[in-house]
Amino acid sequence: MIKEKQDIQINERYIEKLEKHIEKSEEASKYSIERFDLLLISLSTTALVLSIGFVKDLIPNFKELDTSCLKFSWLLLTSSLILNLISQVSGYFANEKSIKVARNSIRLERGKVAQGNQKSIKRQERILSKTTMILNAICLLSLIIGTIILIIFISSNI
Repeated sequence: MIKEKQDIQINERYIEKLEKHIEKSEEASKYSIERFDLLLISLSTTALVLSIGFVKDLIPNFKELDTSCLKFSWLLLTSSLILNLISQVSGYFANEKSIKVARNSIRLERGKVAQGNQKSIKRQERILSKTTMILNAICLLSLIIGTIILIIFISSNI
């Protein structure tokens, strides 16, 4: 009888931790996505707009130059923006799957049936999370490389 009460208390603590995990995951994912994506979008957009708007003013003989590096930097900055938008979608779905996994774990702990195939949902969540991380990494690399190429182009032609 005492062992059963201890098991029930341990179960309830585990469920409480899972519920807190869901809340914290929702808050953390919202905050981190907003901050990271806002930063990447701001930097990419600023570099793109400033370079498009002012490159002719900064470089006197602009029309005589080979602008392939400049155009390539614009391509990288634009791809950074587009990849960031795609990562928003994959990140959203990864978080939704993570919440389903945690809710199913609670249901299973309470002796109820899981909604959907738990293994499949976990696999989908892992794939989406990895996809989001890869997209964010490529987005960040595109921003860095695009900015470096832009700086090299401007500094070598001023």
